[in-house]
Amino acid sequence: MAFPFDPAITAPRATRVQALGRLAVRLWDQALQPICLNCRTGPESNHGLCEKCLQLISLNATCCEICARPLTQNLVCGQCQKIPPFFDRALTPLLYVDPVDRFLCGLKYREQFSFARFAAGVMTNHALKTGQKAPDMICPVPMTSKTLRKRGFNQSAFIGQLIAWQLGIPMSSNLILKTRDTAHQSDLKAKERQNNLKGAFECKRQVRGRHIVIVDDVLTTGATANEISKTLKKYGASRVDIWACARTV
Repeated sequence: MAFPFDPAITAPRATRVQALGRLAVRLWDQALQPICLNCRTGPESNHGLCEKCLQLISLNATCCEICARPLTQNLVCGQCQKIPPFFDRALTPLLYVDPVDRFLCGLKYREQFSFARFAAGVMTNHALKTGQKAPDMICPVPMTSKTLRKRGFNQSAFIGQLIAWQLGIPMSSNLILKTRDTAHQSDLKAKERQNNLKGAFECKRQVRGRHIVIVDDVLTTGATANEISKTLKKYGASRVDIWACARTV
């Protein structure tokens, strides 16, 4: 294999040692350069993906201005006009389609924690790009202690902690508790999801006048986010926003 240059041909001994040292550092840096989380071949460009794989991501570019439901234009959807949610606004920069769905399932079910960095980076960048006001606190969607013990971690807390670190905002993982087990939301219809979560969350202290952001990986019907927001508003929160990496189509 040919090296980029041969220091022995043109340099005296001391200079050759320095040149070889610089070459070793450069090769070491190349070996340590992060690679794309998706294709595993290209160099990382942004949020853990290479330039080519970034083009595969589907943006939630036109959506409801409140719940972020995908639409053909930016306006308030009929559902939010009919029954306004308890949260003030949802921000979901991506659509929950391949490869984003695969990334988030890998994080949630296969402990592929690198995808938490992807999700947090996308969400932080979107919040800054759209000029969102910094909240007083970030709060991940909680799990019951039983579910947490079974899974071993809360993926929303992983993502939330990274966002909190990037924005310099405190995160509280115990402000909201899930007090009882509920049926899996993915197995229920939209109306059943709302009833399934009634009274399932408890706020541990007053949050009067606070602006709180609830962090989750995926926003589907918004039933979980809405029930948590209802609880926080009951305890005095002045504004509750939902930040999720992706929105289901």
